[in-house]
Amino acid sequence: MMTDKLEWKDEKAGMLKTYSSKEIRKSPVSIGFECLDRQVFDPEPCYEKLGRIGIKRARCQTGWNRCEPVKNQYDFTWLDDIVEKLLSQGIQPWFNVGFGNKLYMPEAFGEAAVGAVPLYYGEEALQAWQRYVRALSRHFRKRIQYFEVWNESNISPFWQPETPSPGEYARLIHITAGEIRKEIPDAKIGACIAGSMCDYLLEFAGTGILREIDFFCIHPYCIQPEIDYPETVSALRRLFDRNGGGHAALWQGEAGYASWTPDPYWHPRYVRESERNQAVWLLRRYFTDMSCGIEMSSYFQTADMMEKAYQVGSGTQKNPARHGILNGLTYTPKKAYFAMANVCSIFRDGTAPEPLFMSVNFDDAFSRMEKHSRIQDLAVRKYTFVRNGSPFFAYYLPEDPQFQFAGCGNIRVTLIRDELSNSFRNPVLIGMLTGEVYPLRIHKTGPLLELTGLPLTDYPLVICDRDAVEIVPAPAGSPA
Repeated sequence: MMTDKLEWKDEKAGMLKTYSSKEIRKSPVSIGFECLDRQVFDPEPCYEKLGRIGIKRARCQTGWNRCEPVKNQYDFTWLDDIVEKLLSQGIQPWFNVGFGNKLYMPEAFGEAAVGAVPLYYGEEALQAWQRYVRALSRHFRKRIQYFEVWNESNISPFWQPETPSPGEYARLIHITAGEIRKEIPDAKIGACIAGSMCDYLLEFAGTGILREIDFFCIHPYCIQPEIDYPETVSALRRLFDRNGGGHAALWQGEAGYASWTPDPYWHPRYVRESERNQAVWLLRRYFTDMSCGIEMSSYFQTADMMEKAYQVGSGTQKNPARHGILNGLTYTPKKAYFAMANVCSIFRDGTAPEPLFMSVNFDDAFSRMEKHSRIQDLAVRKYTFVRNGSPFFAYYLPEDPQFQFAGCGNIRVTLIRDELSNSFRNPVLIGMLTGEVYPLRIHKTGPLLELTGLPLTDYPLVICDRDAVEIVPAPAGSPA
């Protein structure tokens, strides 16, 4: 049975200090605040909890169906409430603009008309969409800068009633962006797809629409975030560069890992329930995104969707997978909530990827004089970052979280002294799952600096100087 605690050695320096959103100046960390057009969770218990752990952005869906309950009469009260309460916590909302409206699409499925594309319901519906987008932009022009047009247009649950079409999505973006920019000339316009590299995206890039957008979001749901990801991000960058989108930022706009899944589930797995697996995945998602230069990464989502049935364009799920970092109904924190606080603490105020030398050696753990698999020597992930001149070195084994890798010890890490800041004299090791901080002793110093006897886990462990982070005593009731 695995424990959440690193339990590496008795001597502990304390816990990684976490920060509120108001205490953090800038950060690439976002959270999903989606689906409130369908009222699937109660936002009220969530605001203060999110603000407490340092999240700086939140993806909000604008729900045409809730904003225009009577033809040509707009009521943004519900969305105003969300925006204002997020801003009051130091969290900047960004909008995903959609979906349909039954007033103009009576044959659309469900009261929220999820996925009902206004291009396909006649001229009245399209003109009503344009008026709505214009009114939305006018109403929020001093509070919202980033507007993502539609959600996951490449899959049928969100593109109804026709077959998903890259060209038609480009047309919808062109029309919608034009209305937004009439009210907010400097608005940032985005697009997104489910997944990442696919035929649909390659065709979409060829439409020329990349010249009109400022950011593009992928939604890379998966079991192991690392698989093909650096190569995919590099390929996306090249694709955009050669198709007029060299200026556009790449975001990870929605991805998550459920702590519980129904059976059957669209994303099969053999462990259906585990808060630990969810928290491990969340950590690996953010470290992988940040290492690849993704400019913003958003986890799906804030709370389990349990207040109402979850509607998409082709059906209703009464008991959907539980992706929230807060439990549904009770709104109590899961393990992923505390892991998120640690992510926000590390990736705050300018932490950025930086190519630095880091060797992770297993020879002390698995003798070369004995028969052992050496796959871990090649598989181990190593990510390096810098904040305010201080380096951060992260490493872990990217095993399937369901496998429950028990970890191992006696790992040797080697760094180059000239690449370290002058203050790198008192290294510490941070267990990102719970925030435990342990002092390290330098085994060998010279042109190369060696740290020995280190642990290895299936989630990121971070090495940095003690002065690069704030360390606090473990509070009562801490998960560590």
